[in-house]
Amino acid sequence: MNQLKQQQAALIQELETLEESLPQLEAEWRNAPSGFSANGNVIGSPESREAMEKLSSVKARMHAIPGELATIDRKIQHLERLEKNDQIKADAIQAMTDATVEIEALERKKAHLSERFQTIQSEADQALEKAQQAERDAATSYAKSLANGDAEGEKSASGEMQKAAKHLATTDEQVRRQELILTALQAELDTIETKISNAQKREDEAKKTALNAIGIALDEEWNATTKQLEAVGAQLLAVSYQKGGMGEALSRLEVPRFGPFLSKLNHPDLAAAARNITLADLLSA
Repeated sequence: MNQLKQQQAALIQELETLEESLPQLEAEWRNAPSGFSANGNVIGSPESREAMEKLSSVKARMHAIPGELATIDRKIQHLERLEKNDQIKADAIQAMTDATVEIEALERKKAHLSERFQTIQSEADQALEKAQQAERDAATSYAKSLANGDAEGEKSASGEMQKAAKHLATTDEQVRRQELILTALQAELDTIETKISNAQKREDEAKKTALNAIGIALDEEWNATTKQLEAVGAQLLAVSYQKGGMGEALSRLEVPRFGPFLSKLNHPDLAAAARNITLADLLSA
């Protein structure tokens, strides 16, 4: 890590130095003496060509440094992530657990409020229907008494109608208050639903973070395994070379590796390592 940061600082300093030198180099190129051809045309001189080559070299280096800095930055970020990976995984798992607990609590609260909402709504509907039915029944009795010429029945039914009308008015007021309660309960249910949705999003994000951390750890484990594979593969090629062969058995090898420090493991990698393995190395392995 320290070496990478030193390289980063050196490249930044180099880039700044080159940028500062650019105006002077451009001036030297412009002011370099010119040569002339036999017919008098202006042509380049050795000094001009040298100044141009120097300027071109500096510009090429200035264009290359940002790419090198980007590569170093990726390596630094990778190492920093590796250092924090275990903690990131632990924090993500804890966040998942917290979100799950919160969702379960909110779901219980939602179920309780939904049950109360349904009960209040059902009671209000039933009470209103009962009061309306009582008023209809009283009106029917009054009509029948009137049709039959039953004065006593008419009087009694009229009283029942008045009672039913008062009861319906009272019920309407109660239903109105219950509707206010239902509106407030629905608002609370909507709020809970929003909280559940937000908690689920946090849970999903934490899950992704945890899986990313697990993936990074497995990447490193895979890379370590490929190093063992590289060592054994190099020995296999070394045996083939010692026998006068060409190591064809692994000629199509291509194993992926992860992170900014390693490229794919392939036959040329093994061949390069195999060339450094002697017969004595193989016999003592």
